[in-house]
Amino acid sequence: MQFNISDQRPATLDPIHMLPIKGTYDPAPAMRETLVDPLFEPLPGRSVSITDDKGSSYNQDAILNLFMHTLSGTVNNRAEQGVKNLLAQGLINFELTSQLLVNEVFANQAGAASKLPTPGPRVIYSANSDVIPAAKALLSRPDETMAKSMFASLAFSYCPETLGFWFLTESAYDDFRQWFDQQVIVLSAVLPADTLNLLQKFQQLNLSGLTESLTLRKNDADQLHDYSFARVLVHLLMQYSRLQQNQAAATPGTLLESGVLPFVLTELFLPRTVVLVNTEAHARASAHKVDAEWRLINQSLNSPVKVVSASQLSKLTALSRALAKASSAAVQASTQRSQQIGRSAKIVFRKQAPTTVDIMVGLMRVLKQMKEVNRSQNIFRKVKTTFTKANRRDPQDFNKPGKSVSTHYLPDLHIYVDTSGSISESNYQHAIMMLIKLAKKLNVNLYFNSFSHIMSQEVLLKTAGKSTSQIWKEFQRIPKIAGGTNYEQIWQYINTSLARKRRLSLVITDFEWRARSHRVEHPKNLYYAPCSNMDWDRIVGHMRGFVESARHLDPAIAQHLIGVII
Repeated sequence: MQFNISDQRPATLDPIHMLPIKGTYDPAPAMRETLVDPLFEPLPGRSVSITDDKGSSYNQDAILNLFMHTLSGTVNNRAEQGVKNLLAQGLINFELTSQLLVNEVFANQAGAASKLPTPGPRVIYSANSDVIPAAKALLSRPDETMAKSMFASLAFSYCPETLGFWFLTESAYDDFRQWFDQQVIVLSAVLPADTLNLLQKFQQLNLSGLTESLTLRKNDADQLHDYSFARVLVHLLMQYSRLQQNQAAATPGTLLESGVLPFVLTELFLPRTVVLVNTEAHARASAHKVDAEWRLINQSLNSPVKVVSASQLSKLTALSRALAKASSAAVQASTQRSQQIGRSAKIVFRKQAPTTVDIMVGLMRVLKQMKEVNRSQNIFRKVKTTFTKANRRDPQDFNKPGKSVSTHYLPDLHIYVDTSGSISESNYQHAIMMLIKLAKKLNVNLYFNSFSHIMSQEVLLKTAGKSTSQIWKEFQRIPKIAGGTNYEQIWQYINTSLARKRRLSLVITDFEWRARSHRVEHPKNLYYAPCSNMDWDRIVGHMRGFVESARHLDPAIAQHLIGVII
């Protein structure tokens, strides 16, 4: 979808909005004011016109509806393309070719304004090279320009799906607490006892460390009632940010001591969590400490356990910190993405479905590129000539070399077979026959799960050294899980185990699934192969949709498709 916008004054989006603390919680007016209205601000004496490539006109409601489609939870490629095209024309700073989603529009805008390249496989942001220098620059010159650079560095380095607020120093946060205390006193007559109790506990928090983070909601339907703690807290934080912004703009030389970190739109207008950031602490800290802190925040954000208490502040990272301390596991800094973008920009699929041999060849190529492991089910032996061993036929002749046999281990194979409602019994049987051929060729045992929207229990199939009929009986013992399709559960299942991360994992599927708009780490060693005995044009359409929807997770996701890319 392409747009043509005319007579519009190029704009800069401002994330600060003031949702009311009572009445029905409706973020749509704030979204319209923040995202849509700037695109309809005309040049003097003109009227803004927005039309699509078919000549149809779009008003504010239509554009807002298009934004809503990009925030639905599943990547909508058509809406993403249309909104990005519109933003590239209507905003002063916006990078159209960025892999960032519309949900991350403020990060895109800040990066373009700071002339920072879009993060990707070959553009890696880190605490040492980007976050700490940006924090020092903001500390040295606290203004909007440096604040955008700091925000972009954090967003590009860690991509946290939360709502953040930065404070210049701990003293600046203490000034905010004094102002906050006055506002709570004014509101105390109308605030419920639970809200007042939590606000008073919030006033006791300090910001002496790098960050302080809180869980505000268990889900999107939580904490929406009048004068709830989540609504009041975010409202006052936004109000203080607006006050700081206005003072800095009205009085030259006034320090900008706080601001908003709008990492994603979904959290900006309905935050489940909030993170307070101490800029000075980031400027003074080591890169390892900064990386560890934000890695812990992302780990907590991705945790399925969200505890919100009506009487106690719920700290976002409390559980993750406790688990890390109990296990004595050092948190490693890692902002690199392992896959190269390579040929992923242009994808050409085969015109015909790959054969079992094509898939096996592709899988063997990947397996040979992986490093050997200490022990696995995938055993192979190397034979080499050596003079350190006697020749078997003529052991008395020292001029003849002997043979040395060494045992080596390649990564285990883990197979995930799609058994959702769109997979017929015939498709399933063809997939199993392909796996039997693979198992017999490699003579290895296989780890196996079937999955739909839920996943079966992991099973180790003892296939090594067995006949085809024996292996077939092994597969028949495993239950088939009917239902929808969900790859994300596989990603999370692999990511939670170091042993599973080291395996070569293969998903056999019809690709009838689209990636969600939120960020989940895609396992490095996870690959996909199409089901056989299905309409190939239909499979290609689903593969193309899956690849497009998952580019924000891994720009080289197409290189994880086995046997289908030319």
